Order: sequence, then structure tokens, then C-alpha cells
Amino acid sequence: MNTTASTAARISHRPPQPGNALAASTLFKSNPTHHGQVMKLNVPMLYSISPTWLQRILRRCPSFLRPSWKKRYMIQIGKYIYRYKISGAASDQSNMELKGTPVLLDTAQSTMLRLTTYGLQVADDRDVIAFAADLPSICSGYFSITSAGETRHYAVATKEEATTWINSIRQGRQANIELTMGHDKRPYPESWRYINAMGDERVKRHGRIKEIMVGSEKREMEMMEFMNGGINNNSATGGHFG
Repeated sequence: MNTTASTAARISHRPPQPGNALAASTLFKSNPTHHGQVMKLNVPMLYSISPTWLQRILRRCPSFLRPSWKKRYMIQIGKYIYRYKISGAASDQSNMELKGTPVLLDTAQSTMLRLTTYGLQVADDRDVIAFAADLPSICSGYFSITSAGETRHYAVATKEEATTWINSIRQGRQANIELTMGHDKRPYPESWRYINAMGDERVKRHGRIKEIMVGSEKREMEMMEFMNGGINNNSATGGHFG
């Protein structure tokens, strides 16, 4: 076999990359449990850590400084919920870009959010998640998904649609727990096993990237503390000529 043929053979046997294997078109072909377009609340870091008086000012600033709603498409299949950025019509699967880490259903909690005259709130909680003036006009149903210590807030067209998402997530969580414990004896789709494996790989890859970033930030903090310690020591010992 010549070099060109050998290279072609290696490429043909190379396993698909997670990004390609988890394309929306691939998941749709495998009969997902649930899917649909949502609006995701995006809260900039500066806004989230600012006091209330500063948040009021930021809400009058350009959109990248204040909370905004981003169009997303979510697909629930197998062990995970996959989230996609939509750059065109929701019906055009080629314009869907996979975003972030898949949400593991085993640990996912979903809750309906309460719409009041002030804005969006969690039941029995007076804190406003998003003010009424900032809510998307095309939506009347709101819910949240909490997983891995992070809570994301979503809006959909109707309350019934929000309820459907909540029930689907809860049922998916229960089904995956039963499958892990060996209680579910129903045949499991082979395509789902493959998608699960690719989802696992994406989670691991994002975990490694996060560890590297955390390690880098830690080293920077240690270096700053070391330099500040050196400056303070010089000051204490009269580190100047005179």
C-alpha cells in the first residue's frame, strides 16, 4: 500500500470527533426524547457581582453589560441535554452550533419560575432573576435547570411548553438512574450509547480545560501574593537609599 492509500485508510478508520458526532442533525436522526427552541438568560459577570444601585445603571448600558436573552435550541437524548446556538432559522440544523458542556440528566433539577409584576422569580423567593421590562415578549413560560452547581434560566412560548420540559427532564433523570442501577430492562438504542460516549468525551475535555484555567488562575494569584510580599518586606526594612 502506498503512502496516500495508507493515509486514507487511517482517516477512514478514525473515530468521529465529538463535535461532529454531536451535531444536531445526528441527534435528530436518533429520535431524541425531547427538543425545542428556547431563550436562555445571559447574565454578564460584572452585572452579577454588582450592587443593586450599579445594576440599575448597567441596565441602561449596551446589551453586553446587562442581562439579555439568547436564542438557543436544546435536545434531550440519552444521558444528556445538548444546547445549540442558532444562527438562522431553527428548522435549519446546519446553522446550529453546539455550546458548552452537555447537561447530565442524572443530576439535573428543573423548576418552574414565577412571573410577577416585578419580573421573574423563583417560588417562595423575593429575589428578581430578571425584571419584567427585560423579559422576551414572545414568551410566557419560564423554567430553570440546575446541574453541576450551575443554574440556567430559560423562557419558552407557553407555560405548557415549560411544563413539558420540566416533566421530560424529570422523567429522563429517573430513567437514567434506573438504567445505571440495572432496574430498566428495556432495550437501549445503540445510537444513544454512541451519543452518550461522545457526550462523555466532551464533558471530560471541557473538564480538563477548566482544570487548566483554574490552575493558571491559581498560579497567577500565588505570583501576585509573592510579589506583594516582597514589596511589603522591602518597605518594612527601609528598602530605599537615604
